[in-house]
Amino acid sequence: MNLELKAEVLEEFSGNRLDRFLKLSFGDEVSRASIQKWIESGFVRNQDDKIQDKSSIKVKAGDRYSVSVPPRPPLNLEPVPMDLPVILDRENYLILHKPAGIASHSGPGDRSPSLVNGLLYHFKELSKAGGESRPGIVHRLDKPTEGLILIAKNDRAHGKLSELFRKREIQKKYYAWVQGHPPEEEGTIDLPIARHPVERLKMTISPKGRRSVTHYKVLKYINSRSGRKFSFLDIGLETGRTHQIRVHFQSQRCPVVGDLLYSRAGAQFESYGLQLLSYFLKFKDPFTGESIEANLPLTERFLRFEKNAPLL
Repeated sequence: MNLELKAEVLEEFSGNRLDRFLKLSFGDEVSRASIQKWIESGFVRNQDDKIQDKSSIKVKAGDRYSVSVPPRPPLNLEPVPMDLPVILDRENYLILHKPAGIASHSGPGDRSPSLVNGLLYHFKELSKAGGESRPGIVHRLDKPTEGLILIAKNDRAHGKLSELFRKREIQKKYYAWVQGHPPEEEGTIDLPIARHPVERLKMTISPKGRRSVTHYKVLKYINSRSGRKFSFLDIGLETGRTHQIRVHFQSQRCPVVGDLLYSRAGAQFESYGLQLLSYFLKFKDPFTGESIEANLPLTERFLRFEKNAPLL
């Protein structure tokens, strides 16, 4: 069954090429190369139900486009060389530093190499409990999100680590730069999240959604010379829903900087990438009972954004 995606051209996107507009509409979960293939293959139609088969078509405000994404092709489980720094290596599991721009596993519309391909290249022991397409994957980080991720080496570890996540016994913290200033210097966002009813690649706040709780503290404010406001946050997750941080802060009118999926201004900061870093994990080793902590320092693109933010 095909996945149907829809997008309407807002005024600020008028004049963009069709492939770039769709990339901005669908965010980092879909590659531009995939979008171009859909266009060339006749999968994109306009509001008049006419096939749009040229990526260079210029869109204008009010145009509406629909994309019928074909069924996923056979799994791409080929080993691919990839830079995956190991932060902690134990007998039953690993903690890795996942780069930004690499999906945790393959998804609809994106056939670019994922973390799974890199894992298969570097590690012989990986759990199979998560399914054939997700060896070693216990939890996921969004494709544009950088940071710490737990990898299970065997099925026993996968089960024990999954149980820790289920019981919320793994502490996760993130750093993020957001646009604007949150309503409070320190607070909690407790709003339910569900799949967006129309834009199927997105999540949204909905009373029909699952309870989602995000705690945050502002560490720094920056006001740029052009009047833009930015805030640097330390974020803790009580729950772990898809796109939780991104959706919650969009709901506060403070989208994460560089978010192409949830921020209309995301493309203005595209060169910095999504400013969201999973920097801290803490849990009890389910085999030894030892307290495990892993930390990441701010990476180059976060430091570069902080340096340039006052000038933006």
